[in-house]
Amino acid sequence: MDKKIPVTLITGFLGAGKTTAILHLLKQKPEHETWGVLVNEFGEIGIDGAMMKGKGAVVREVPGGCMCCVAGLPMQIGLNMLIARSKPDRILVEPTGLGHPKQILETLTGKYYKDILELKASICLLDPRNLQDDRYLENENFTSQVAIADVLVANKTDLCTEEDRQRFEDFCPQEAKSAWVSQGALDVEWLSLPRKSHEISASSAHPHHHDMPDTASLVLEPGQRFVRKENKGQGHVSCGWLFSGSTEFSFHALFQMCNGLNADRFKAVVKTDTGPKAFNAQNGLVSVLELDECDDSRIEIINDKPLPWDEVEQFLLDNLSK
Repeated sequence: MDKKIPVTLITGFLGAGKTTAILHLLKQKPEHETWGVLVNEFGEIGIDGAMMKGKGAVVREVPGGCMCCVAGLPMQIGLNMLIARSKPDRILVEPTGLGHPKQILETLTGKYYKDILELKASICLLDPRNLQDDRYLENENFTSQVAIADVLVANKTDLCTEEDRQRFEDFCPQEAKSAWVSQGALDVEWLSLPRKSHEISASSAHPHHHDMPDTASLVLEPGQRFVRKENKGQGHVSCGWLFSGSTEFSFHALFQMCNGLNADRFKAVVKTDTGPKAFNAQNGLVSVLELDECDDSRIEIINDKPLPWDEVEQFLLDNLSK
């Protein structure tokens, strides 16, 4: 390979706005370039990859937990396929918000990729409102994501106070570049910033429930209307559903569900009776994005403890418009 492919790691804890930020970066992509995005989600369903479909990048998913597990093999498989099939000019890597970045960095800078990839500055997004919450400040994955950041980005600032801004400024490491943005508005020039050296540690336990993730996208069997998948690890659980493209949901019912569900995170890419929509709910705030298309419907719920999944599933089935 004549030229190394620049790679940017975009981290952030659960709900920090990583996917929105990547979508914003894709809008700034030069038309003549091919970009690849390697996406890892804690859940098994694959919402983020579906949201990026048709947005100007080749997307490869590593679903079901942490791409760094099993000596980075799931990540390497996904990355190798992305490089071989799309020959990208640039790669963005979005790990799960519940994952530890140390193994990912070691894989990207290891001997296998040293002549292929050039790791650029790592970007970490956070919600400044969470800097007064010990659940974040004492979480090893959150602190590790911040520790390896070359650019530390305060996102969702349209919801923040002046006290939140001061808290963020006090929190930022002096050696990191900092930024204050809303709606994931990252500057594409940050992708070209050089990476600095960071010393970080990882928990020896690094617990996960799953075996080595399957790097293939989840699909339904012929005649199957939907499938449900669950996952657990890193102090969280997930439950998700993939529905066939022939199904359609009541928009009003799903919106009500988002508002009333007591969960850490709800996200979905679904066909509704008012058109394709992307739902995102966290901390009682619901956002809905109009989509040009979606091939099927995907719903994922993440929480720190199990919810009555059978009841949630029945609600979904009861509110299919067709």
